[in-house]
Amino acid sequence: MGGQKRLLIVDDDPDFASAIKRILVSAGYEVEKSGDVDEGMKALERSRPDLILLDVMMENFDDGFNMCRDIKEDDRYRDIPVIILTAVTEVTGLKFSPETDGDYLQAEALLEKPVSSDVLLDKINELLGPEKGSRK
Repeated sequence: MGGQKRLLIVDDDPDFASAIKRILVSAGYEVEKSGDVDEGMKALERSRPDLILLDVMMENFDDGFNMCRDIKEDDRYRDIPVIILTAVTEVTGLKFSPETDGDYLQAEALLEKPVSSDVLLDKINELLGPEKGSRK
């Protein structure tokens, strides 16, 4: 295998992002954190990650949806899998799914916060593929 896979976390909750980073690093991933969309886009351009973990509600309620759309409409980045990690359903009562809201929510997966480490790592491995993931 050609080195560690790089993951990018974009989430304005520093405690949540740090906890997720610890889980991912212990699973063998290289992880970078960004606290908002602007910082996340700069990190994306600087060191193209293999997968992005993206919150929805940051400075604005739809920041994550908009960032995901921008990524998926950019030829340079559209092939990078995006997992939305959010509590948007709990906060707003609205339910979103890549299967039913594909035009608006172009992420490969949506996981509700709080998410268990096993569920998160399994989804990452599924999206990166068995030959690409760090966990066996």
